[in-house]
Parts: sequence; C-alpha cells; structure tokens
Amino acid sequence: MPHQLHSEVNQHREAEKEVRAKADEYMAKEIHELKKAFKNLKIVRSMEGLEYEDLCVHPDVDLLAGYKVPKFDMFDGKGNRRAHLRSYCHKLVGVGKDEAIRMKLFIRSLTREAIDWHTIQGPQKWRSWSVMAQEFMDRFRFNTETNPDKFYLMTLEKKTIESFREYAMRWRAETARVQPPMGEDEMTTNFIRS
Repeated sequence: MPHQLHSEVNQHREAEKEVRAKADEYMAKEIHELKKAFKNLKIVRSMEGLEYEDLCVHPDVDLLAGYKVPKFDMFDGKGNRRAHLRSYCHKLVGVGKDEAIRMKLFIRSLTREAIDWHTIQGPQKWRSWSVMAQEFMDRFRFNTETNPDKFYLMTLEKKTIESFREYAMRWRAETARVQPPMGEDEMTTNFIRS
C-alpha cells in the first residue's frame, strides 16, 4: 500500500507540474501579448507627432547660457491645441530638448480651464513629455474652434455698430480661415451673396 500511495503522490506531482508548466506557459504568452499591445499603443499614440522635433520648426537650434524664459502664448482651453503645443515648443529654443524643463515650463503657457486641468493632475503623473502632451491633446480635443465654411460666410451679417469697411475686413478675415481655401472669384461671389 505505501508503494501505491507513493506512486499516486508522484502521479499527482507530475500532473501538478504539467498543469503549472501549462499555466506558466499561458501566463508568459499573455504577458508577451500585453507587452506587444502596450508597445503598439505607444506607437499609435505617438503617430500624431507630439515630440519636440515634430512641433518645433528648428529643433536643433540652441540658445547661449543665460537663457531667459520667454513669454508664452496662453492657452485657456479653447482653440487649436496642436498649434498651442507647436508655439510653446517653438519658444523653447535652447532648452526644449530637456524634457524636464519642457514639462516644468508648460504650465506657464496655460490659463483658465487649461491651468485648472494641469493643476489637478498629480505632480508625478506624467512620466514623459509625450504622455503629458497626449493627455493635453485628449483633454481639449473637443474644445477646438472649427474653421468656418462657405455656408457660415453666407450667414455672416454686418453688425449695426460696424462700418461697411469693418464688416468687409471681418468677412475677409473669416474667409481666410475657410477650408479648403477659396479663390478670389469665389470669395467675391460669396461676399456679394452675404
């Protein structure tokens, strides 16, 4: 009987080893898949080009010692968030490649709703500039002003307090934002119709 018991215990151990080996193999496969998915997620998130080199016109230009913090254009939560990031990075010539400084100074370019959002975040929340910039893009995704279209221009009316010249200049400024851009003949026709 002890031999039979010993045999059953060994059989049980072998079965347990097989189950553990399969479980370990399954876990290793799952971990590998998760790492792969996370890597793909990082690649997809960085496709919008939010790195300094993607947002700055001259990323390799450095300033001399004694760099003075520039006066940044302010972002209040409305408007073109990508244009704000590009403008912000453009003004960081000389220190923009230093991710810690870039992240630390970013708050100086925010006001109102945007600074409230930034301040609510924990100081250690963002591991990198790209993570912070992506969250900024995501948070203010729906606060972007839309460009006017041709139909909007047709509804644009002269205000009672503005002269015809002021109205024409305002209309022309709005026309410059229309996408796709209009030709001169088309602008003239639409101005006459409005």
